[in-house]
Amino acid sequence: MKSQLKELQELKGIGKVLSHRLVESSYDTIAKVAAASENGLGRIEGMNAHKVQSISAQARKMTGEAEKGHHTWCRENEAVQQQAQDAALKNRDRLKG
Repeated sequence: MKSQLKELQELKGIGKVLSHRLVESSYDTIAKVAAASENGLGRIEGMNAHKVQSISAQARKMTGEAEKGHHTWCRENEAVQQQAQDAALKNRDRLKG
């Protein structure tokens, strides 16, 4: 539980008390916070609308960056997109000329 509390405290605005409340409400990882509905998080004591939006955005950003770092398909997908864009530009230029 201690590691879960520390993880949640990485979110700006989440201290000891709110991290305990999040864990007690089954939001024990940043990924679960990212996936949570704002209504669900808003039911937790001490969470106002602004805080809910802030921590949701932070959690989504953190989990998105972690996913990109772990998957090679993201880098491969970027390369494929660049190749497709280059091919489209070549075809456009060829048809113009």
